[in-house]
Amino acid sequence: MKAISIKQPWASLIAHGIKDIENRTWKCPQKYIGKRVLIHASKKFADFWDSSPEISEIVDKFLSEISKSGTDWSGYPSSAIIGSVVIADCVQNHPSVWAEKGCWNWVLKDAVLFKKPIENVKGKLSFWEYGLFE
Repeated sequence: MKAISIKQPWASLIAHGIKDIENRTWKCPQKYIGKRVLIHASKKFADFWDSSPEISEIVDKFLSEISKSGTDWSGYPSSAIIGSVVIADCVQNHPSVWAEKGCWNWVLKDAVLFKKPIENVKGKLSFWEYGLFE
């Protein structure tokens, strides 16, 4: 199954169904539109403090309600497959609060958070194939 690596906390926000857009500088290939892909939480964490106040408020609420640890991300899975999502569309200038201007907005739906992450998985750039027996 295809996977995509995303930095935390964005990966968890997507897997929890909170973040409905993934922003990329490149257009999602048509062959992945309408397909379910695995969400891989990368080893590195995002620096989201330069986000809009509205985004920061949503992230802060998520961090306090879900993690109970504030901005301490040490409890978040990294280098792990944490869920899956369907890429419903790929557009520019989507109205979602998560959509960044000037890049491609991948519209996400039907998020699934795995009860237990698949740990110790090294991510890759772009889409990549994950198989249990690799």
